[in-house]
Amino acid sequence: MKAGYSKMFYFMVGLILAVVAFTYLPVIFGISSTVKVVNLNVYSEKLREMLKQYPKKTIEIDKESDKGITFRIHNNNSHVQTVNVEKNPTKGGSSDNTKNTRSKTPKPTVKKEKDFDEEKKVLPTDKPVTPAPTPKKNNVLPDCSDKGSKLVGPLFIDQSIPKDMEAVEKDLSVDFGGTVEKGGKWAPTTCKPKHKVAIIIPYRKRVVQLKSFLKHMHPFLQKQLLDYRIFIIEQLYKDPFNRAGLFNIGFVEALKLDKEFDCFVFTDVDLLPEDDRNFYNCPTSPRHMSVAIDKFHYQLPYATIFGGCGSFLRDDFEKINGFSNLFFGWGGEDDDLYKRVRSYDMEITRPSKQIGRYTMLKDGHHQSSKADPNIISLLQTSEQRMVVDGLNSLKYDVKSVIEAPLVTVVRVELSRSMYNLDV
Repeated sequence: MKAGYSKMFYFMVGLILAVVAFTYLPVIFGISSTVKVVNLNVYSEKLREMLKQYPKKTIEIDKESDKGITFRIHNNNSHVQTVNVEKNPTKGGSSDNTKNTRSKTPKPTVKKEKDFDEEKKVLPTDKPVTPAPTPKKNNVLPDCSDKGSKLVGPLFIDQSIPKDMEAVEKDLSVDFGGTVEKGGKWAPTTCKPKHKVAIIIPYRKRVVQLKSFLKHMHPFLQKQLLDYRIFIIEQLYKDPFNRAGLFNIGFVEALKLDKEFDCFVFTDVDLLPEDDRNFYNCPTSPRHMSVAIDKFHYQLPYATIFGGCGSFLRDDFEKINGFSNLFFGWGGEDDDLYKRVRSYDMEITRPSKQIGRYTMLKDGHHQSSKADPNIISLLQTSEQRMVVDGLNSLKYDVKSVIEAPLVTVVRVELSRSMYNLDV
């Protein structure tokens, strides 16, 4: 036989022997030739663990019943291992020894994308789940800086008089795209201010100066990142002007509108600060702010002065019983205030002359009242009188409270006759 035919002959014999072995050897050794498709999800982890542990072994069904299934596992050297695996009682159930509670093999569940997403949210993890951060609210904002925002120090004082109050409102009011809210209030939105400040101004027939004051002060206070509100306390009728009494009224009426005010700045309407580092916030102790006014050549007129502009903590102002109510007419009330403060051993603080500089507006300036003839006698009794003369003896009638676009106006009647004084 030729070599070519010999190779062909052996090839055909080998092929025939392979077919016979594949067909009859499983019968000889008792291995079923029929491989059934099974749903492994209804069986325990035992079978899946075997598949992971012996990936090269083959598994065929030997017997299947309602209780479970018998697998024959064999490897390349024809070693055969029989394994009995019970069905789980429920889908995705527990151990091999758990009894079956179903009569039929449950159908495999096809998980929808939505269900999968929901399941992922509650999957157990090794580490505790950190909740998503809560959106920031006003009370969790960072504290505002004590140094304000974009302060420049010395300022240019524009003493030009606005055409009318409407012109100032168009520049500043929220009604025209500005930042000042109705009633003359403002608060920063990017940080939490540490204090709430009431700016109190005694007032009578100074509309020219009021326009310039509001035009200058609103931007000034906002750069200091203050939560503030400006109050005008207007004395009506013809009684002598009582600056100190109007300050007391402003203190009381401000707290009626907002009990959260914790510091108060008492200032005349004709004083414009020339340096934005002169803060209108809460002082550590009573603070005299207008220490260098252009009218006095930027010098302190005398050491015990406490006039023009000053600030108090609410508690300190209540402790000294506020201002006296008895100074009707020009002068004396600021010296009386100084004595009240010192009688409680409070230190009066002041900014430096470089920072506590002020321009006094000249246009629209007039003195509505003459000096009080009782100044000397009143100052001689300041310490004794302060216990019964002040916030606890205040008398006035409120005629109206107006929340204008840039300021809250409290219009009052305040007369000497209310205190049984000689007219």
